[in-house]
Amino acid sequence: MQKLNNIKEKYNISESFYRRYFEQNALNRFGMESLKFIWFKEGKFLNPIKKEQIIHEYIEEEIENFFENNILNIPQIEFAITTRCSLRCKDCNALIPRFNQHGHLEMNFENFKTNLDKLLSSVNMIRHFCILGGEPLLHKELAKMLEYALLQDKIYIVRLITNGTLLPDEQVMNVAKKYHKKVYFYISNYSANEALHKRLKHNEIKELLTKNNIKFQIVGSPEWNIEAGFATSKFSKEQILDNFQSCTRTQCVQLLNSKIDICSKASTAREIGLLNITDYIDLNTTKDLKSDLIQFYKKPYQEACEYCIFSTDMVKPALQE
Repeated sequence: MQKLNNIKEKYNISESFYRRYFEQNALNRFGMESLKFIWFKEGKFLNPIKKEQIIHEYIEEEIENFFENNILNIPQIEFAITTRCSLRCKDCNALIPRFNQHGHLEMNFENFKTNLDKLLSSVNMIRHFCILGGEPLLHKELAKMLEYALLQDKIYIVRLITNGTLLPDEQVMNVAKKYHKKVYFYISNYSANEALHKRLKHNEIKELLTKNNIKFQIVGSPEWNIEAGFATSKFSKEQILDNFQSCTRTQCVQLLNSKIDICSKASTAREIGLLNITDYIDLNTTKDLKSDLIQFYKKPYQEACEYCIFSTDMVKPALQE
């Protein structure tokens, strides 16, 4: 640990930059490399007992690569390809039901390709690339988008996130089968909400994916945090930093409508006018995307965080409007 502290001091790395970029890259690298070995028998075994030691080694490598070799890696990014969804969850942390009143956004394949190409031209790797919505299985061009992402050498692993109410169509399945060593499905499990039992298709999805040798996770959510929206005035800096430390969504950088935000809630707030924020990255107008990304990760928090209400009150998952 002392060696790591010395390296941080040598390069004058702020605590926020360290946590948001270097540490998160190391954690995602460990997670994705472990996943690839366990599921796809690629790479090498990473002993979980030595996780802390390995993470420290990865952090040191990330720091050296960044400062000495001009390497920039994105730990994780989500591409929201549609705001349409098969559910209307009251406490959706992406505020997706709000689009029902404001009009939905949908990324076509050309936009997807253009955005991804711009991003990949400015970075060395995306460790964890996520495709989501809304509900991505509603998108007619999902198969093309999925295949394009899977073809990119700079993307380490692709995750398709779905809410478990729909079966993937034949085109999506064919792509997933073709690239089954680089893609997996992340299926939300809202079975703790009895009212949704008739709409959830976990058994059918599991059977379909298993039959086609496609890896997946079905992740239960026994409770959700109540989504309390945004305050009308800024919180104190102390409260903002405290909320930021507690919020898991800060790891889920999202692209929506060609703009990169700290999380999906911030993206929605910007798009529908809940907040007048300016510190997103616009891929259509940026003149130096690599520099913009570095500054994005260096900030202790984003503008949307100044107004975000972080609730600790819990309710059943996916309660419907």
